[in-house]
Amino acid sequence: MKRSPQNRTQAKPLISRRSASIFDALNPSLTNLESLALQKAWRIIEPKLRSLSTDILMDLYSEHYEIMEKFRDDSGKLCNYELINYATWLLRLYGSIINNKVDPIKTKKLLEPLIEKLKKYSMDVDCVKLQLEGIKNFLFAELRNALSPTS
Repeated sequence: MKRSPQNRTQAKPLISRRSASIFDALNPSLTNLESLALQKAWRIIEPKLRSLSTDILMDLYSEHYEIMEKFRDDSGKLCNYELINYATWLLRLYGSIINNKVDPIKTKKLLEPLIEKLKKYSMDVDCVKLQLEGIKNFLFAELRNALSPTS
């Protein structure tokens, strides 16, 4: 049975209306090659997670100040400890997904505590995507530095 063009146009908005969730944003979009490279090199990155989170804080959040503004307490004071721990948590999330080759169902279980924390800071999907893309780029830059023949 052929569907009329009118029926197809009515169904299309239902599909396009689906908004991205924070889970969709947090599910890292790494290619197979990127995943393999990170699995092989994660041992180089893992000991530096704390210092990397501070570097990410300085680079990414100073460039995108609006994200850092979300980490203020009720009195307006910046929660530096929370901010650094949040970046560390995102790095460890990447590490868990990379090392364990986690499927989407397991990833959702890993992400549930982080999603709760994001709600506390009123993070929207675009904000999370921006952070994860920045962290991914930062990780690959760190790998290039660690694996370059001049270092």
